[in-house]
Amino acid sequence: MKKVLTIGIDCRDLLKASTGTKTYLFELTEQFRQYPTSSVRFVFLHDPLPKLLGKSYWHKLFEHMLFFIWKQIVLPVKAYSNGCDILFCTDYFLPLVRLRFKTVVVFHDAFFWEYPAHYNKIWLRLFHAIAVTGAKKADRIIVPSNYSLGTISKHLQLPLQHFKVVYEAGKSLIKKTGKSTTHPIDGLMGKQYFLHVGAFNQHKNLVRLVDAFYQVKQAHPQAMIYLVLAGQAGGSVFSDDSAAIKEAIRKNGLANDVLLPGYVSDEDLSSLYQHALVYVLPSYNEGFGLPALEAMSFQLPIIAANNTCLPEVCREGAIYVDPFDVQSMAQQMSLLMTDERERKRIVSQQQPIIASYSWPNAADEIMKVFTEIAGR
Repeated sequence: MKKVLTIGIDCRDLLKASTGTKTYLFELTEQFRQYPTSSVRFVFLHDPLPKLLGKSYWHKLFEHMLFFIWKQIVLPVKAYSNGCDILFCTDYFLPLVRLRFKTVVVFHDAFFWEYPAHYNKIWLRLFHAIAVTGAKKADRIIVPSNYSLGTISKHLQLPLQHFKVVYEAGKSLIKKTGKSTTHPIDGLMGKQYFLHVGAFNQHKNLVRLVDAFYQVKQAHPQAMIYLVLAGQAGGSVFSDDSAAIKEAIRKNGLANDVLLPGYVSDEDLSSLYQHALVYVLPSYNEGFGLPALEAMSFQLPIIAANNTCLPEVCREGAIYVDPFDVQSMAQQMSLLMTDERERKRIVSQQQPIIASYSWPNAADEIMKVFTEIAGR
């Protein structure tokens, strides 16, 4: 009789992260909890220490130290003591010492290489010293798109067979049933607005989005149209674009037209998607672009940047713009604001696209990687 395959999941980000990496881990753990226990056993490994509050240098330094202790001492010991055959980490970082278990790691993008100035120097050194070294020792690396496969494999200098592309899906906690009769932003119910959801990081390109929205307002001075940027400051002070976004709003005189509700609950996020007119994703770099799929699930027409992974992920379910061309972005926003037929045409393309992405499929693909490297 074959030994039960025991897979350890590093669940630290369920409590410590607040962006797409948390969504990714949450959705996969929910799927893995439903797998049969006769042949596979999942062990969910949690960091017992609470998340530190504060963004000072010393807070960050201490958090990095605790992260190192978790990854390099506590986590491998927990995996070993639980009899794990495989350890799965979804946040780039693996233990450098493997105690009789194999390892699989997820790299979501190549931003550490592409935008080193966006990261704390200590965190960047940890990435190159630990994450890169651990990835080269890993039995397999999961990446979210073929675009990411190309960029990450180039930087890691590893052969393509060392990787596995596994597509993600939208956030399942967002309620998609029934039309919401409330709105998280006072006075916005029944009004038209463009929507963007995500942290205010520089690569999200939100300053240019604000500038493009200003051009839309200038071209249609009578239109009652708003821009909603749902999210909060970027996780790193080096990549946070909040100040520049607020300055763009002030400079363009859009204080009453660009709305910043901050971080919103899943229920409020559902309402934001349901009542939006158009979703705009102008990032100049993405590893996958989860909000695009969430927008599609609410039948929202999408304007997306024409670069990196976005054409691969959105396919015919969006219209594309040069993210560095503010005028072009404004023209497409004006088009979808005024042309209902074009909005419906885009949405009509989305159903087969969104149907091809699901977390059960993602979990099944990753499970195939586990069984393959375990020799099952």
